Amino acid sequence: MRSYETASYIFYYTENSPAERDIEKIAAMQESCFSYICDVLRVKPSFRIQYFLCETAQQVGEIYGDNVPCNGFASMPDKVYAVYNEQVKCIGFHEDAHVISYLRNRPLSAAVREGLAMFFDRKWWGISNQEWTEYYIKNGMFAGLSSYLKDEVFFEIDCSISYPIMGSFTEYLIHTYGMEKYLAFWDWKGDMAEAARQVFGCSVGQLDEAFCNYITLFRMDEAVEARIEQLVK
Repeated sequence: MRSYETASYIFYYTENSPAERDIEKIAAMQESCFSYICDVLRVKPSFRIQYFLCETAQQVGEIYGDNVPCNGFASMPDKVYAVYNEQVKCIGFHEDAHVISYLRNRPLSAAVREGLAMFFDRKWWGISNQEWTEYYIKNGMFAGLSSYLKDEVFFEIDCSISYPIMGSFTEYLIHTYGMEKYLAFWDWKGDMAEAARQVFGCSVGQLDEAFCNYITLFRMDEAVEARIEQLVK
C-alpha cells in the first residue's frame, strides 16, 4: 500500500485507487474533523491516527474479523479502516470520534458511544438525526432509552434506527445541559443509568420522556418524510 502523512494522520491506500486520486482532499477533510472533535472533547491524541482506505466493504469486513461487509470501523487505539471507492466514501467524523473520545473514557453503553459519534456526523444518509428521530417516534419505532442502554438490545436494532436516534439524543443532552455536564456523563466509569441520575438529576425514563416531548415539538417536512419512507422500505 502507498501512504500519505499529515500532522494528525498516516493514510494508507492502494495505488491507482480513488483514494489515491483524492488523497489530498481526504486528508484535508479528516484534519478538519480531527481538530473539531479535539476542540469539543477537550482532548488531543499524542499519536497520529493510522487511516486505512479500503476499496470494498468486503475487505473491511475481513479485517474486522467476521467477514460481514462493513463500511468502516475504528480499531483501538489508533487505527481506522474505511471504504473509499466511487460509490461509497466512508470518511468524516464517525470513526475518528471513536478513536479520539476513547482517550477520555469508553462508556459501558454502546448506545452512548455511537450516539457521540453520530452527534458529530449530524446526518444519516443525508438526512439529519433529528428528522430520522421525528419519523421513528411518530411511527412507534423507538423502543425507549432504557432498552437502548442494554447492549444486547441495542445491537439487535437496525443501525439505521438506533444510530440517528442516539445521535439526536446526544445532541439534546448537550444542548439542554451543556458540554461540561455531558462530558461528566461520558467520563462515568460505571452504569450509565446511574450516570444519568448523578449528572443530569433525572432517571433514564424521565430523560426519555423529556426527549420525546422535545422532538414532537417540531413539524416534519413532508418531502423529508417521503424520502425517509422510501429509504426504510
